[in-house]
Amino acid sequence: MQHKKVFLSVLLLFGVGLTGLYAQNKLYVKEKAGTQTSFTLNSVRKLTFASGNITVNKTDKSVSVYALSNTRYLSFRDFTTDVSHISLQESSNMILYPNPATDQLQVSYETIHAGTVQVAIFDVQGKVLLQQTLSSQTGTNHATIPVSQLTKGLYMCRLQNINKFGIVKFLKN
Repeated sequence: MQHKKVFLSVLLLFGVGLTGLYAQNKLYVKEKAGTQTSFTLNSVRKLTFASGNITVNKTDKSVSVYALSNTRYLSFRDFTTDVSHISLQESSNMILYPNPATDQLQVSYETIHAGTVQVAIFDVQGKVLLQQTLSSQTGTNHATIPVSQLTKGLYMCRLQNINKFGIVKFLKN
């Protein structure tokens, strides 16, 4: 069962998320202490999120483990992006507040074109706990996501439109 959860986590993050990567070839892991590690995607065999860790299994059978609590961001780009500002479009960003959240999570994001944005809240094992569709206008948009039903812990919020996606981690108190 644990293997299925790990596989689904990787499938969710890679399979669903790859539409926004546009053939990027690097994975960057930056820790809060400032250490940044890069991996070429063709050298990564598996990426898992379990037991509060990010585990990178490489094709050469080496393994790197990072504590989620000490991770500032993950990036699949040739440049790095702070975890609190993730691009949905080339010049747009997404901000979650308050972080940590108690009852409601405010989401502020920018889009270049009006349309719909899919919001999903999932746990570190990749299980989707909440999904909703938001209408967005050109420019800055705001939404309130109820999170009171979530237990205390670390979660990810994913915003995705037709072209890009962004993931920001947040804590629930």
